[in-house]
Amino acid sequence: MKAKQTDKYKADILVVDDTPDNLRLLIRILQKNAYKVRPVTNGSLAIEAIKSSAPDLILLDIMMPDISGYELCQKLKAEPEFMEIPIIFLSALEEGINKAKAFEVGGSDYITKPFQVKEVLARVGNQLTVRSLQIELQEKNQKLTDQNLQMQQEIAERKQVEQETRLLLEATQALSKSQDFESAIEVILSLICKTIDWNLGEAWIPSSDGKVLRCARGRYVSNSSFSEFRKRSWELTFTPGVGLPGRIWVSQDYEWIEDVSTAPDQVFFRSEVAANVGLKSAFGVPIVSDNQVLAILIFYKDKVFETQPRLLELVSAVATQLGALIKRKQAEAALRLQQEQIERLLLNILPKPIADRLRKEQKLIADHFDEVSVLFADLVGFTEFSSHKSPTQLVEILNEIFSEFDRLSELHGLEKIKTIGDAYMVVGGLPTPREDHALAIALLALEMQASLRKFNLKTGENFQLRIGIHSGSVVAGIIGISKFSYDLWGDTVNVASRMESNGSPGKIQVTAVTYEALKEQFVFEEREPIVVKGKGKMLTYWLIEKQRLFLQSNLN
Repeated sequence: MKAKQTDKYKADILVVDDTPDNLRLLIRILQKNAYKVRPVTNGSLAIEAIKSSAPDLILLDIMMPDISGYELCQKLKAEPEFMEIPIIFLSALEEGINKAKAFEVGGSDYITKPFQVKEVLARVGNQLTVRSLQIELQEKNQKLTDQNLQMQQEIAERKQVEQETRLLLEATQALSKSQDFESAIEVILSLICKTIDWNLGEAWIPSSDGKVLRCARGRYVSNSSFSEFRKRSWELTFTPGVGLPGRIWVSQDYEWIEDVSTAPDQVFFRSEVAANVGLKSAFGVPIVSDNQVLAILIFYKDKVFETQPRLLELVSAVATQLGALIKRKQAEAALRLQQEQIERLLLNILPKPIADRLRKEQKLIADHFDEVSVLFADLVGFTEFSSHKSPTQLVEILNEIFSEFDRLSELHGLEKIKTIGDAYMVVGGLPTPREDHALAIALLALEMQASLRKFNLKTGENFQLRIGIHSGSVVAGIIGISKFSYDLWGDTVNVASRMESNGSPGKIQVTAVTYEALKEQFVFEEREPIVVKGKGKMLTYWLIEKQRLFLQSNLN
């Protein structure tokens, strides 16, 4: 469309008016000035004529029987292919108030009736000139836009070359700083995707038994809209030769798919999900070390691309260089896991401060503690009970009871020393000294009794605990060179053991020393003096419960 009238080009003008006299007059005026004129008498015919061949200019009467000029103008302005066609409204003098509306609906100008030849030609010529200048400006803008895009593309290509040159170095440096294999994979995917400007990267890693590929946790996603695709990936596994990852696993070579959204299932399993989220092209490369596939990297783009050899060569080169580094990362992760397992095992045997000292190769550990409280507990009747239970049942029952005791000991910051058969030993005040050791041990004793009552209620058993407590000084440490354990020695330990063995089922017996430390906080019942082996007669007490005032202060 040229729009402007020239010797070689006749501007095409569509005249829409339901009055024959007006049509004849306008045709005569315009044709006399060498314009190509197409007359129609109503809006419906106008639409057909416009769709058949878009005119350079439309002269449009406002008042028509089927579709008004306003409605027709609005329809044309709503269509992208017709919205730029200038429209001059035709209006009688008494309809001057409609001129404002004519501009509101998209009109470019207006001519009043009766028509004045000079006015008609001037306004028509002006609109054709404006339209011609608009077209010329649009063409220049498009040309500048194309040139700018070409320039941007050249700059982007140069920038990509620079980025690709740095990729190997950056990937190697980032990988060396990663803590484990999974985080290393995530770093690699992120670096590669950002460098090549692809939307999504994921890694498939052989399972520990080498039978299937699973999707690694590490990934790169440029947009959250791809989360559905990632979720589907986590649900899948691939066997050798199956799917894109499985084929690369077997071939140990790269593979490119131009459009995964339309690929058949035997080529790409997730084509429907890919189509839903807008993923198109995909390619994968293996990371191989010593002929072993460590991972398969798969990358996705939201556009269809033919195979790009330079891109494949770049990513494959990176994968080759990273194979040895990832192998080292895997070895480091395995060693770290082994060290953590050893650490957990050691802390199950020894208090943490003691384990720390042992790791520093301190061969002999023995410490004296002036103020501790020792508790012994025995599961009364368990020996007779065990005579009609299988070994497995016995272990399960003891494990449930003693595991709860372990939890309570840890809750009160106490140190479990050991279990011997159906006996349980715990101490407060070491290896880290604390002033409230007796209080913590007494609370534990009461809670152990309550815990066992709940167990009996649940299982229908009738176990009882006999507990003894004494406070004083001990020596604690590790002796021997094999199967070592942290243990206590001293008169305090012996007396606490005697308190338990000379006690009664379901009761907690404490010495006068422990009683003096706790008498303001707990309710006690004095016993008749008892004879204790190696100690003679001793005054002891039954620990009954917490004092109400002490209990209330704790609740507050």
